[in-house]
Amino acid sequence: MSKFKKYGLIAISVAIVIAILSGREIFTAFMGWRALDGLESRSAAVREGSLNESVSAPGFVEPVSKVDISAQISARVMALPLREGDVVHKGDLVVQLDDRNLKAVLASTTARRDGERARLEAERARIEGPKQSLENAKRNLERQRKLFETGDVARQALEDAMVKVQEIEAAVVGSQKNIGALESSLAASEAEIERVREEVSYATIRAPIDGTITRLNAEVGELVVVGTMNNAGTVIMTIANLARMRVRAQVAEADIAKVLEGQPAEIFINAFSGRTFHGVVEEVALQRTSSGQGSAASATQGSGTFKVDVSLDADGTRIFSGLAANVDIAIKEHRGILVPTQAIVERKRDDLPTALAESTVFQGVQRVVAIVFRDEDGVAVATPVRLGSSSLTETIVEMGLSAGQSVVVGPYKTLEQLKGGEKLRKETIVPAGAGKTAGKTSSVSVKVGA
Repeated sequence: MSKFKKYGLIAISVAIVIAILSGREIFTAFMGWRALDGLESRSAAVREGSLNESVSAPGFVEPVSKVDISAQISARVMALPLREGDVVHKGDLVVQLDDRNLKAVLASTTARRDGERARLEAERARIEGPKQSLENAKRNLERQRKLFETGDVARQALEDAMVKVQEIEAAVVGSQKNIGALESSLAASEAEIERVREEVSYATIRAPIDGTITRLNAEVGELVVVGTMNNAGTVIMTIANLARMRVRAQVAEADIAKVLEGQPAEIFINAFSGRTFHGVVEEVALQRTSSGQGSAASATQGSGTFKVDVSLDADGTRIFSGLAANVDIAIKEHRGILVPTQAIVERKRDDLPTALAESTVFQGVQRVVAIVFRDEDGVAVATPVRLGSSSLTETIVEMGLSAGQSVVVGPYKTLEQLKGGEKLRKETIVPAGAGKTAGKTSSVSVKVGA
């Protein structure tokens, strides 16, 4: 390698080193100027307001009034005048089943009843003759007894009269028993006719409520069957009144004691993203929801749920049955001084200045305490706070702050560096609740549960 090339490489290397050192000096000087100008910060105003504590629970939308139309007789579907989605009114024909066999049975049973009624009338007419003969035989017996007592007739004549009475009496009793049997048979036939007539009426199914056919499970020609203890019957269709809807929510066991009838709720339906519906708790189940074989284990672990029905104000929107939803039930309202949750930082008590660590705002012997940094004329002031209820966005401060003060809310790297006394370079001040209607008290929610 020539001396010229060697010296050239050395010169280039020296230039690179000088450039790196110069860059560091320039960067250090720039950062020092930035530090002198203050740490970049964002602030928010402390305000007085309300914070709503709520219980969150998943659920699904369903009509308040819903009827499953099932078959009460086993027969084939002959007609379905309406289809799924059609509106029906109470009393409208919705299903016609095949009733020809039932009508034949009804005609046969009616004919048998009429025959038994005719036989009963004939038996009642026939018994009148033996009854009259019996009366005559009894009078003849009485005459024979008197003549026998005066010695005008022999004992044989008296005994013949007595036998005659007994024979006729036996015939009358037999006829009376036949009449009783025919009456019982006639009553059974009448009952059978009523039963068959009722079954014939089951073949014509009418809408029990006003509503909409939300599900149709059968078609013309299909056989529908009656349910038994072990086998479910055929549900031909479902009719629901979509004008009144509700959310059936499953509230966690740990939260159910806080939920009461009449509490307001916000409803979020997955199909209506970004829209909030409103409702009221209408019913709270007293029985824990069964979870099958695992119910005993889940009860021990406290992981069960309770059914809670929440009315749904659709505000004119058509909402379909079965949609997934979530409800936030407002269980309590807290009022006080609100600060953005992100402004609160935790510090080890031993790392704080003595005066700050011994503040009476802190309770007991907490080893980790909460503080905020107030923005006082561009200087960070470490301030101890006692916290109350909190949400993801705001927290109630029970002691340590006043409405109107400004607190540092970010950026995160600035909050991590702050110890108190640092100069702040304000980026922007965003009042809490900005964008809300002036003059109205704003509020946030504390969501409990999943």
